Amino acid sequence: MTAQGERLLAALDAEIKNLSKQEHELARTRFLLQQHATKLRLGVDAELVMTALRRVVPHETALALMERVDPVLSTPADPGRTKV
Repeated sequence: MTAQGERLLAALDAEIKNLSKQEHELARTRFLLQQHATKLRLGVDAELVMTALRRVVPHETALALMERVDPVLSTPADPGRTKV
């Protein structure tokens, strides 16, 4: 195999490894979301479920959920506003 072929093979192997890691992370996140959806269906308080989710799912997922549930809480404070 040529040097270029070796580099391409190494790049493909690295990308496959990266995709495998992402698949694992997505599967874990899906499992956690399913668990917490079940808790909501069983009557657990939504605020408690959201608090628990923030601790166990990736930050981006928790933020996306917050934006869907309560857009006001997910937006940053007005930087031009001063405290009185």
